[in-house]
Amino acid sequence: MKKCIAWVVALLLAMTAFSACAEQGENFFERLKGLEWTFSSGAGGWSTDMRILPDGSFSGEYHDSEMGETGEGYPDGTVYGCSFTGKMSLVEQVNENTWKIRVDELKTDETAEKESIADGIRFVLAPPYGLSEGDEMLLYRPGTPVEGFTEEMLFWAHLMEMEGTPTELPTWFLSSEKNDSGFVAFQAESGMALANPWTDMTAEQMKEVSGLALNVPEGAENVLYRWLAEEKMAEMQFTWENGDYCFRAMPASLKKGELQDISGMYFSWENVEEVTINGCPGTIGQANTGSEDKVERCLWYDEAKGIMYSLSVIDTDLDGLDLTAIAEQITAAKTN
Repeated sequence: MKKCIAWVVALLLAMTAFSACAEQGENFFERLKGLEWTFSSGAGGWSTDMRILPDGSFSGEYHDSEMGETGEGYPDGTVYGCSFTGKMSLVEQVNENTWKIRVDELKTDETAEKESIADGIRFVLAPPYGLSEGDEMLLYRPGTPVEGFTEEMLFWAHLMEMEGTPTELPTWFLSSEKNDSGFVAFQAESGMALANPWTDMTAEQMKEVSGLALNVPEGAENVLYRWLAEEKMAEMQFTWENGDYCFRAMPASLKKGELQDISGMYFSWENVEEVTINGCPGTIGQANTGSEDKVERCLWYDEAKGIMYSLSVIDTDLDGLDLTAIAEQITAAKTN
């Protein structure tokens, strides 16, 4: 009889817990109402943006602009991307700050053309970056301590960009270990999408706004120029021999021997050495990204012009690469 009573009590407790969990799952996404979510490095012409409704359904857009990828009929470049929809569900609460979320469904717009050309730009349908069906992601609420976050999580949460890296999350953060991605939440304004602070430009437009006449390394492909008006920062991205390069320059007033890291690359740098680039002092260092890719970055400051520079590259094999030589080539004075 005691065993029977114990079994009934256990069953009732289980049913109560299940009911509470179901209720929490039904109402859980209500707390995310009014938020916009974006996954972006901040150092490239791409982002995945989405909105999550109170019932767990979501919709969004992905785009990746490659202005240097041109051809007949599309002289202004190529844009990869898609519109997508899906449904999320709550799996469990991990602790007081963290929940496990499953992406139950993910579909791209089936009516979109796989490839089209309009207004001089080629549009290519591509799956959303950072999301995948069946993935179980971790959702962190504002105020979560970031002490145990990996470097990749800190990078995607854009915490290292802030002055004095915060010890707690300032906003909601949705992280995927499987896809090495992280979506940061922002409060939506009147239902408008998040604004991209970067402006895509041509080489001529870049020279006009920044005064920089940059040399594109011979053999470079997929060249993209961007301008961050708020910081007066110029950026040139390109691919060369399988490596992804990012050059940046911005005005700076630094003391002798000082350098400012404007690379947007936030890693633990190793083998840091002093270098000289076009007569300007700087440093170079390497780091591991946590995957098979490796990254190398050099920083240098032109005191006479008051300009801070950076050049970084991500590749699986950096042996034999002379990044300083490429940096000198990019910023060398042009001769007519």
